[in-house]
Amino acid sequence: MSWMKQSNIISFRIPLIVCLLTCGLLYCFSYLIEHTFEKISIQQNVSELNSVITSIERELTYYSPDENRDEFFQNLLLILTGHHHLFVYIIDDSGKIVYRTRGPNLSIALSQEDFERLITENSTAIWNIDKSSYRIGASRVLLDEGRQYTTIVAVARNLQLEFINRLRNGLGLLIAISCVLALIGSLISIYYTQKPINRLIKKIERINMKSLNYRISTASVPVKYVSLVKAFNNMLHRMEDVFERQRNFTADIAHEMRTPITNLTTQTQIVLNNARSTEEYREILYSNLEEYEKMSQMISDMLFLAQADNHQLVPNLIDIDLHSMISLMCEYFEPLTDEKNITFELEGNCSHIQGDKMMLGRAISNIISNAIRYTPENQTIKIKLGQLTQKRIQIIISNPGKKIESRHLPHLFDRFYRVDESRHRNNKDSSGTGIGLAIVKSIIDTHKGHIYVESDDLSTRFIINLPTVI
Repeated sequence: MSWMKQSNIISFRIPLIVCLLTCGLLYCFSYLIEHTFEKISIQQNVSELNSVITSIERELTYYSPDENRDEFFQNLLLILTGHHHLFVYIIDDSGKIVYRTRGPNLSIALSQEDFERLITENSTAIWNIDKSSYRIGASRVLLDEGRQYTTIVAVARNLQLEFINRLRNGLGLLIAISCVLALIGSLISIYYTQKPINRLIKKIERINMKSLNYRISTASVPVKYVSLVKAFNNMLHRMEDVFERQRNFTADIAHEMRTPITNLTTQTQIVLNNARSTEEYREILYSNLEEYEKMSQMISDMLFLAQADNHQLVPNLIDIDLHSMISLMCEYFEPLTDEKNITFELEGNCSHIQGDKMMLGRAISNIISNAIRYTPENQTIKIKLGQLTQKRIQIIISNPGKKIESRHLPHLFDRFYRVDESRHRNNKDSSGTGIGLAIVKSIIDTHKGHIYVESDDLSTRFIINLPTVI
């Protein structure tokens, strides 16, 4: 449930982020539009002011307001035609207003501190009066006869300011609506996107230790989640295999441990029921010692496999001559082979390899011991060494005997797996703990090698491929 709450928080957080990003982008876009329009408006006003001021200066130069008054005023009217919300004041050097248009009293601008700067720098300024805003410009013309005229021109900004304000409000409303729509759209999109995921979650939550064999059907999920479902099903398969092997392992080790413990208990009860001689006590103790040694060996083997499973086996790498090592092993097993008149045939050779001599010796020894156990009398166990490539070698240990069915071959390296229960060890059979081949595989895997089994009517072959250098 906590996972579901976290999922809901994430589901709301994503639309919120989308909404904020939408707001941010639209705000930047609105800011750009507003300031672009404002900049264009300023450029238009300045251009209009400069154009009118330049035309008036030219008329003042050609026609003196005192001498050619009618012609001057007529030309001024022509200049101002087509200019809306434009206001002009022309003042002579005595402060007399020569010409003015209806509108604000621009002569007040003469008393402003920065008025002279407008003339000297040929710039414009914002002037606010009577709740109206104007952009004003000014110039001063000195005629040849010594007369001086000051021209003040203003253009109203109210319409532009009102338009910009409406534009700003409209863009703000657009941003708000867009953000709400983005939030709603994101929530709807995430809802429909998460709907199949929520169905998957409910199916996964029903899986427990007793239902590891359950698999989610890929036909019931969208195409984009098929690979996810396949990966999850593969994980379930691996988990099921691990738990199944663990259950079998627990049952097998309990069964294997029960036999020697039962033997020890039975012998102890018999000894306690009747008095025995010292020699008889000694024989019983030796018998018990054998059972203790078998249990000790089994525990040691299990600890070895536990280390292998946890990748804690660290091989002591040295240079190994496999031909020489296997020859010594064959000599070591001669007392066992002589009982059944079994011989060894070692052929071929290979380059030296890098590995742990004790581990590899244990692995090959287990296979040879297993071969001796199941080879009929008066037969030959063949061991062949070969060079697969410059960096890989091969060992084939072949023994004649009963064919192992193909269905058993993949499981031969499983712990306590037995092809034939009739071969199960009893009190008179010391066939081992049942995990010898599992140890072999863990050693080969530690050396980054590969081992597999082939079996037919003629022989059973254990094939080992090893790298020359790990």
